[in-house]
Amino acid sequence: MIHLKSVAKRNKQSNHEYPFNLPFIQQFKEMHFRYPVTILVGENGTGKSTFLEALATNIGSILIGGENLENDPSLTPARKLGNELKLTWTIKTKKGFFFRANDFINFTNRLAAIKEESKQKLKEIRERDPNSLEVLPYASTLHDLNHFYGEGLEVRSHGESFLDLFQARFQPNGLYLLDEPEAPLSPLKQLTLMSMINEMVEENGQFIIATHSPILMALPNAEIFVIEDDVLQRKSYGDVEHVKLTRDFLSSPERFLRHLN
Repeated sequence: MIHLKSVAKRNKQSNHEYPFNLPFIQQFKEMHFRYPVTILVGENGTGKSTFLEALATNIGSILIGGENLENDPSLTPARKLGNELKLTWTIKTKKGFFFRANDFINFTNRLAAIKEESKQKLKEIRERDPNSLEVLPYASTLHDLNHFYGEGLEVRSHGESFLDLFQARFQPNGLYLLDEPEAPLSPLKQLTLMSMINEMVEENGQFIIATHSPILMALPNAEIFVIEDDVLQRKSYGDVEHVKLTRDFLSSPERFLRHLN
C-alpha cells in the first residue's frame, strides 16, 4: 500500500538558514513514492536525516514511544522545513511512527521507570488496604507492559530489545519513517528486521528508511534513492556506492587495509 504518494517543496523565496542552506535541500523539488519501501541513502551531512525529520513533522508522526513531535525542541529546524513541504496521499493513515536510534534508549529507560513506579504503588496500596480498587490502574499498566515487552526491554541485549520494541509497535496500514534503524543491530538481526518489515508490507505498511546498511538496502519491494552531487537520484542496488565499496572490501580487504599504515 502506498499511503504517501509524493512530497514536493513549495516554491518560495530562498532561505539561507539551516536546514534550507543544505545543498540537497536547495536542489530538492519533489519525490514520488512508487513502492511500499523507499530507501534513502547519502553520506553523513547530506541532509537525509533532516529530510526524514521534516517529513515526520509535516505528517504529524509520533515517536516510537508515542510522544508527540511537537514537544521535541531538537526538531525545530526540521519543522520549519516540514512546513514548506506539500504531501500528496492515497489514503492518509494515522498509524505508524517516526524512529531515530537515540529515541530507543530514552523509551527503554522511560518504560523501566514506569514499571518500577507501578510496582512501588501496588506495594504501598496493598500494604495500606489489600482490598482497595486503587491498585487497578497500576496492575493494568504492569499487565500491558508484560504483555508487550515481557520482562522488560532493559533486561534484553540492545539488539534484541530493539527488535522486541519494533515487534510490539508495528501495526498494519501504518506509515513508518526509520532513520538508520540498523545502528544497534548485528547483520543477523538486520535480516530479522527485514523479515518484520516484509510482514508489515504484506499488511499494507509503507516504509521510508534512511540507512547506510547494504543489507537493508536489499529489502524486497524497495526503491533506492541516493543523494549524489546534492541531487536525489534513483539507483539500482548494485550501483549504490555503499554496496560496491562493501563488496570490494569483503572480496579483498587487504587492498584497503594496506593504506592504513
